[in-house]
Amino acid sequence: MTLFWIFSAALTALLALVIVLPLIRGRAESTQSRNDLNTRLYRQRLRELAQDSELGLLEDDESLQRELQKSLLDDVVPEARQARDAGAGPLVWLSAVVLVVLLSYGAYWQLGAHRQVAEWQQVSGQLADLSRRVLVEPDDSVTDQDVRELMLALRTRLHQDGDDYRGWLLLGRLALEMRDGETARDALDKALKLTDDPGAVLVPYAEALAMTGESLRAEQIVRDVLRDHPDNLEAWSVYAFMALQQDDYALAMARWQQMLERMAPDNPRYAMIERSIAFAEQQLSVAEVTPVSGPRYEVEINTSSSVPYHPGAVLFVFAVDAAGGEMPLVARRIEQPAFPLTITLSNADAMVPDNNMSSREAVIIKARIAPSGNVADSTNAWEGRSGVLSTDEDSRIRVMIDTPL
Repeated sequence: MTLFWIFSAALTALLALVIVLPLIRGRAESTQSRNDLNTRLYRQRLRELAQDSELGLLEDDESLQRELQKSLLDDVVPEARQARDAGAGPLVWLSAVVLVVLLSYGAYWQLGAHRQVAEWQQVSGQLADLSRRVLVEPDDSVTDQDVRELMLALRTRLHQDGDDYRGWLLLGRLALEMRDGETARDALDKALKLTDDPGAVLVPYAEALAMTGESLRAEQIVRDVLRDHPDNLEAWSVYAFMALQQDDYALAMARWQQMLERMAPDNPRYAMIERSIAFAEQQLSVAEVTPVSGPRYEVEINTSSSVPYHPGAVLFVFAVDAAGGEMPLVARRIEQPAFPLTITLSNADAMVPDNNMSSREAVIIKARIAPSGNVADSTNAWEGRSGVLSTDEDSRIRVMIDTPL
């Protein structure tokens, strides 16, 4: 914060100099230039009088010289007046400096984020106390706001000392608890790069990827973990969560059952897993849900630098038949998109349940930004598209929005 005030004072001083220097120079140069001009005109007129006198054109040249001297004295700014002007100078520029300072800091006080900065500094200094309350001695008084403050304090600490993979891992797990997928993904990605033992990071990292739409990559990570460590309960839990995201209750139940087989009945989580299985059974009995099958495409979408920003623009991601036709088979609508982003497109996003991607041999995925919010309105709209994709297998692809419509 001290650095901020130093920079702000330096910038204010620079602004004051920009305003004051022309005032000081302007007054001095104006007075001096006027007297210089009058003096030059006086001398030029004297030379003209001398020439006229030599030619015999003047009868009383001395009288004319006295008149010229009197005229000069009338036009020259007296020293007393210059002194008065000089005395008024400091008052003028001092008033300008005071005005600049008041306007600068007054505007910051009204519009700046000094309150948020003060709160951030206060929270940053409470890292040890927040860690004790939230992590070491948690009770019913701990709120979501306490967790958010702990995350803020931890991020500040990691900004200063970013080589602690345990800190990044903790930040990622806290973000997962708060359902902040992007923060969790970024933090766990850093933890994964810093650690020599990725085992403790891979499963929460996969959960964060699933939250942010990278479900295919997340599932592959979890499958690799379970292949090497089949009794990893956290991996099974995340694996079931992924099935639940796809509304595949039968698959979620099967994965939870795998957890129960690896847990002792007195495990505190045993009853919770049983309730989860009961919930899935209820969902299956209330509505005869057919598990979504067919291809899934994990689409990473970005925009080129030439795409203009339009507040309120809507992103549409959809698949069409590669053999021809513009009618979307599946589609997703994302409001206020922030790029790059990743989504998973599947038959669960079908416009008509029986008319989906599985009924086609190949598809093309398109991503379109529509400033009007209407996918059919091409005004100022931009689009990107994939190549031809087979519907026989899942794929991870990238689409760059770079073509105006």
